[in-house]
Amino acid sequence: MMKVKYYFLKALFWLLSKIPFWFYHGLSTLIGFLFIKTKIYRYNVVMDNLRKSFPDKSEKEIQKIANQFYYHFVDLLIESIKAFGFSKKTIKKRYKINTNPEVQKLLEEKRNLAIILPHYGNWEWSAQGFNFMTERNQPFGLAIYRPLTNKLMDKLMKENRTRFAGSKMIAKNDAFKEITRHKDKHIIVGFAADQSPGNAYNSYWMEFLGRETGVFYGVEKFSQQFNLAPVYAHVKKVARSRYEIDFELITEEPNETPYGYITEKHMRLLEADIYKKPHLWLWTHKRWKRSKPADYEQKRPLAQ
Repeated sequence: MMKVKYYFLKALFWLLSKIPFWFYHGLSTLIGFLFIKTKIYRYNVVMDNLRKSFPDKSEKEIQKIANQFYYHFVDLLIESIKAFGFSKKTIKKRYKINTNPEVQKLLEEKRNLAIILPHYGNWEWSAQGFNFMTERNQPFGLAIYRPLTNKLMDKLMKENRTRFAGSKMIAKNDAFKEITRHKDKHIIVGFAADQSPGNAYNSYWMEFLGRETGVFYGVEKFSQQFNLAPVYAHVKKVARSRYEIDFELITEEPNETPYGYITEKHMRLLEADIYKKPHLWLWTHKRWKRSKPADYEQKRPLAQ
């Protein structure tokens, strides 16, 4: 029965992906409008996050950002469906990776990289798009992700993101084992490190968007442990369902940086992107649901 459901959903998503963008964009605008008017999906979370992140903005300005966010959010949903039918040509056209000379040099030298892609713009196309970040010296991609509760959807999502050769989705809890297994290859490891960590002690605490915030330390930890040069991905939405990626190298020598440098740097880069185009970040997430423990400095396991 599970196999029948799997093939049915796979065929359904493939058929839905063939509906043209112009139709989906019209449908997306309508659904976005309904989300705004009915306040049906995490509206209070979005508004609370925005008010506390932008205390100097008026209620009218906050509402405008929220509206822009919901229109973008629904675009992102339909873009996830469209990806099930993408060709290599289409993903290259709609998720353009701009060349960075510093990063290109490292790739040609077969250096291993940590690509930091937050939940900003479109992260759903990244596993497909990053396969083509270089036509020469193609690295093997490992994308760390949090598995979905629904096993069937998790399988479909993993297969779709890795349809083009050269990448593998790895569950967060298996990251160390999988990176160790592939460390002798030329690899890039993808991280989405901007959501709320599950363990307040196993976090790096810093000010982010004006609030004390716990941050995943994994990017810095793995960068130093496996000598991955950390690279931040700036995502620009240049038109509906069209994105460009600009890479920024944080450091070529992660092991020579002090504790917290890499984490602070990639979160500051994200913060700057959010201030420029706030509606492109994932405001539905309960980002600040945990507080820094009073005894954090005594118990944190990450201090150097």
